[in-house]
Amino acid sequence: MLGLARFAMKSPLHTGVLAAVFAAIPMLYFVSAALVALTTLRHGITFGTRVLVMALVGGLFSWYMSGVPLSMLGLVVVTLLASVLKATNSWPYTLILGTVAAFVLSVLTQTFYGEQLGDLLESLLQVLLSGANEPVEQQFIAVARSMVGFIFMSTQYTEALLSLLLARYWQAGLYNPGGLSREMQQLRFSKAGIVLVLAAVVIMLFVNPGVSSLLFVPMAFIGLVTVHGVLKKLDLAVQWLIAFYVCLLLFIQFILPLLVLVVIVDSIVDLRSRIPERAKSDNE
Repeated sequence: MLGLARFAMKSPLHTGVLAAVFAAIPMLYFVSAALVALTTLRHGITFGTRVLVMALVGGLFSWYMSGVPLSMLGLVVVTLLASVLKATNSWPYTLILGTVAAFVLSVLTQTFYGEQLGDLLESLLQVLLSGANEPVEQQFIAVARSMVGFIFMSTQYTEALLSLLLARYWQAGLYNPGGLSREMQQLRFSKAGIVLVLAAVVIMLFVNPGVSSLLFVPMAFIGLVTVHGVLKKLDLAVQWLIAFYVCLLLFIQFILPLLVLVVIVDSIVDLRSRIPERAKSDNE
């Protein structure tokens, strides 16, 4: 995919056209978001906004076909994230401010598209919960409908972060070899940052549990980065990483709290710096 980024960055026209085309394809709009983010990271918000406008044209087509402007929301979120990262060069600030932006968009989504998304979610849950006790099923669906905007926006926020990560990977590959690896090695919440996030999680669990799903996104992101860093320090084979992701997919309800715990510990004691780096010969 680095070749695609290299071709796209030949000119603003290349970038804009490709961003519009990929935005029109629901399953590939993340590539469009990554191209918008790459332009913003490389050339700033002015050029990034121009590419965003062209990408939104493709997003309008996707909206017309699906009836839900989720891809357009994702494009806006990733542009905001890239702008913050460009201005601050700080992933923690980007994650926190991105969460605030995602919260605002979640409220708007719940307000204007809550009914439509709720019907979609209800159809899905009825299939998944078929055979369950009917009163329990209806109660669960009612709770899910009350937070459907936050649930869907959590997915969009996650996809926006992954698109931003892809854009940063492209930027490092094209202009700054090794830059992304160094950033990921240093990525961790400060003690004040982790206290702020945890306080928000606890408060929102009582106000609207759906908001907590947004707050877990940056925690999970940093948790995954920490796991990668620890495995790299221990010089463990790639099979360990594959096994971890298989477990994550199968037991996400158990792994996610563990990732949050890892983030908390890492923010307090800087876990990765305390692990001695194994020489490659030790692992052979």
